[in-house]
Amino acid sequence: MVRLFSENKLVPTIEMVAEASGVSIRSLYRYFGDGQTMVLEAIEGLVAEAKTVGIIPNVGEGTFAERVEALVAARFRAYRLVRFVLRAALVNIANNPDLTASQHRTRGLLEFQFKAQFAPELSQLDEAEQTRVTQSGSAICNLEFIDMLSDRQGINEQDAQTIVRRLLTDILAP
Repeated sequence: MVRLFSENKLVPTIEMVAEASGVSIRSLYRYFGDGQTMVLEAIEGLVAEAKTVGIIPNVGEGTFAERVEALVAARFRAYRLVRFVLRAALVNIANNPDLTASQHRTRGLLEFQFKAQFAPELSQLDEAEQTRVTQSGSAICNLEFIDMLSDRQGINEQDAQTIVRRLLTDILAP
């Protein structure tokens, strides 16, 4: 399935998966029931794995620069894992309410992680500015933004990380 996503086949059918995997169509229908379930399970499986690799050890600890670096490193680790599935998830989300719910949960988790990582900086701001900075930081660290830099704009990973680091520093530094 991931191979099909990497080939820009973002809404693969059971027949496409059967041909690519060598598994019979009948077996796929028996296991998944329909194509949407198959796509959902593939996407959610990788998202769950990405949540694991995106964990920041000792969240909120270290100097400001160390905390920025830890968050950027975690988001790029997660991006490397899900990059081919990311666009498929966005394309399939319109037809699958379970993906919509999963996306909201993931974004909530990432926002919580951002707030915990930068609690000292956020605590210096009034409530309205905390909200603006949190929303900006969440957008900057969003995997879709990283995909735009890395894939659509063709920026190499090191430079993309530098851009994200710079933007985070700009919105968070006193």
